[in-house]
Amino acid sequence: MPDNDMLDRLIHTAVRTDDDVVDLVTALLERPITRQCWVLFLDERAVPISFVMPISDLPWQPDEHVEDFAALAADVVHQLAAAEVVLVWERPGESRLVPVDWEWVDACECALREQNVRIRAQVAVHTGGTAIVSLDDADEAPGGPVALAS
Repeated sequence: MPDNDMLDRLIHTAVRTDDDVVDLVTALLERPITRQCWVLFLDERAVPISFVMPISDLPWQPDEHVEDFAALAADVVHQLAAAEVVLVWERPGESRLVPVDWEWVDACECALREQNVRIRAQVAVHTGGTAIVSLDDADEAPGGPVALAS
C-alpha cells in the first residue's frame, strides 16, 4: 500500500533531480506486478500533473505501433499542457534490463522526440528496486544488459 502522506507531498513538489524522479516513481509503484509502461506528466515547473497513463497492452517488442503510442502521449501532453514526461518501465522479476527492454527505451526515446515530447527520464521498476535508465547505460554494458541499482 502506497505511503499516502509521502505520495501527497511528492505530487505537489517539483521533480528537479533524478533522485526526485526515483522517489516519485517509488511512491507511485511500490513493487512491480506486471510488465507494462506508465507515463507520468510534469508541468512547466516540473510538478507532477495528477494524471497517470498506464499502458499494459504493448507488444513484446517495439513495432509500428510505437508511433501510435508516441502520438497518444503527445496528444495527452497537449491536452494537459504538460512540459515533459517520465516513462516508467514496470518489470517484475529481473533486476536487469534485457535487450528487448533497451529496444523499448530507444524506440520510445526516438518516437517521442519526433512528436516533440520532452522526456524527463525513463525509469525501470523491478523486483530489486527502482532506477533511472538511459541509452548510455546500454552502450556501456560489456557483453549484455545492465544491472539496475535500486
